[in-house]
Amino acid sequence: MERNAHYLVIDFLRIFAAILVLLNHFATFAWNSASVTEGSDVAFGFLSAFAGLGAVGVEIFFVISGFVIAMSASGEGGVSQALRFARIRATRILPALWLSALVSLAARTLYGEDFPRLLMDFCRSVILSPKGPYIDGVVWSLVIEAVFYFLVVLSILSRFRLSLYDLAKIIGFSSSVYLLVVSGLHMLPPSTRLEEAISVLSRFPFKLLLLQHGVFFAAGMIFFLVRNGGDDHGIAGHHGWKAVLLLLFGAMGIAEIFISVERGYAYKLSAVIIWLVCMYVMIVGIRYGDFIKRKLFERQGLIKYIGGISYPIYLNHYSVGMVMVWWLFSLGLPMPIVFALSLLFVLGLSMAVMWLEKRIQNAIKGWFPKPPAPNELKMAV
Repeated sequence: MERNAHYLVIDFLRIFAAILVLLNHFATFAWNSASVTEGSDVAFGFLSAFAGLGAVGVEIFFVISGFVIAMSASGEGGVSQALRFARIRATRILPALWLSALVSLAARTLYGEDFPRLLMDFCRSVILSPKGPYIDGVVWSLVIEAVFYFLVVLSILSRFRLSLYDLAKIIGFSSSVYLLVVSGLHMLPPSTRLEEAISVLSRFPFKLLLLQHGVFFAAGMIFFLVRNGGDDHGIAGHHGWKAVLLLLFGAMGIAEIFISVERGYAYKLSAVIIWLVCMYVMIVGIRYGDFIKRKLFERQGLIKYIGGISYPIYLNHYSVGMVMVWWLFSLGLPMPIVFALSLLFVLGLSMAVMWLEKRIQNAIKGWFPKPPAPNELKMAV
């Protein structure tokens, strides 16, 4: 499998996950203030089914990240490759984050929030500080992604003495133990002490340590290694054990979804089904990636664009969307018009951010020499 292989199914899953998260948040926006709410103050009551359930889009993103990062990190190890990986990931993540954080800062300032406090939130966001609060409610997931990237960089620096397979097992088993403990606590009879224990284990440091969501990253990595026939660093074969790990981490992922969806059993089950269907689509789509690419050859550009804009949509729908919904309602517009205009604004803003992001990325690429092609390396030797 090529390091730079592109799978169109991942583009579809990315935009689907972004839409799920957007609907999850829009379902909780208030009509009379730039905040989240419940009950009669909810702006879009018809989206109530997505409240909580739509957050499963984040777990879909994490599995995709595990697969894509393992694919991009495979190959040679060492300092130069670690720096190359870090540069590529920073170029991919930071420009859109910085642009979107600026927009969120402007939107929340215009709403009337305290600017000095917002500026501190903005600074923590643009450097992906492990300590919040952040300028936008989705930045926490990027901080977790950054921790995952850091661990992968350590694996590359070690010249894969700590292989991707070993790293996936460490992340996956640690997360599984954590989730078993938390799941056990949830099954005990309710009590004040039990609620306090669950509250402590739900704090952000446990997310930062990849304990709550690590099984998703690990599952994506293991799937890449199974698909790749090994991890290119002396760990070939053992497909049986990798399949067992994939099932284990997938099962623990289901447990995490059940815990994190704070609604009734039907919503929890629906979230699990959505996640499992997406995982099946991902597996089949990657397995038949070449066939899909041939069938959709003429539409590849559009599909890649849709996949690419999922990240700006993810970054720009929450704080900006919240303020936009409040402002449009304050103008006295009816709910359907507010909903349509809010979505169109988020989409237009995301397209603008993506346009600027691409130009920044192209400028950064121009600062670094393009690596020689394999045939050029052979001629040089």
